[in-house]
Amino acid sequence: MNFKKAIAVSMMFLGLAAAPQVASAAGAAVAPPKLDWGHKGPFGRFDPAQMKRGAQVAVEVCLACHSIKYIKYDHLRHWGFTEDEVSEMAGNNDATKKDPMISGLAPEDAKESYGTIPPDLSLMVKARKGYENYLNAILTGYLNDEETEIVEAANEDEKIDDEEVKKLAKVFHMDPHNADAIRMAAARIGMGDNFNKYFPGHFLAMPTPMTAEQVEYADGTEATLEQEAKDVTAFLAWASEPIQEQRKATGIWVILYLVVLTAMLYMVKKRIWARLH
Repeated sequence: MNFKKAIAVSMMFLGLAAAPQVASAAGAAVAPPKLDWGHKGPFGRFDPAQMKRGAQVAVEVCLACHSIKYIKYDHLRHWGFTEDEVSEMAGNNDATKKDPMISGLAPEDAKESYGTIPPDLSLMVKARKGYENYLNAILTGYLNDEETEIVEAANEDEKIDDEEVKKLAKVFHMDPHNADAIRMAAARIGMGDNFNKYFPGHFLAMPTPMTAEQVEYADGTEATLEQEAKDVTAFLAWASEPIQEQRKATGIWVILYLVVLTAMLYMVKKRIWARLH
């Protein structure tokens, strides 16, 4: 980026600071798509095959930066991993099977690289509005190769013209009338900031966390970005409450018990009051 463009970017930052309504419009995140999650609902159950794939993504990808401290490696045996497989996964992260799933990234290194410490993922699904849909959207909401090329081409010009603004508006899912905000977003991407269409404000510290074919699934499933994201999201949904299937099963029996008890009490009530009449 040359000196004139750096000055222009600085002026755009100042302009947006003086016009919060423009910044607010630019920061409106796209609503996460609603997916079908088989484990949702009172009768929902986790798919064991998906859980194994999600655990693999969590261990091989997510633990590079994030911890899942409330889950131990040994808990993965619940989803069909053998003791040897669990020990191997733990060993690859300098841990034992009895240890919690802690990232090997030191906090000071994380701050130096990202400016912040990556949050623990144990309760991440329950901690965000939108739950599974939101987390899955964040994992898939970064710019793809085609969109990145459009932004890079726009940043090569001395000034992004109106036609390029329209193209970028589609990429960023922004109002094309907010030209200054769109130009600023393109400039920030050019300076290395991370854009995500589903994140409020669009920019976040986490770079693209995963790519297609980043893992090789043991069951032969094609490891597309969408597949990896959905699998690890389902796994983290389980990690946020490992006993939820037992809770649902218990709840169904409790409801049946209350229905039967209510019917019995009603019959007793009718029998008692029948004598008084």
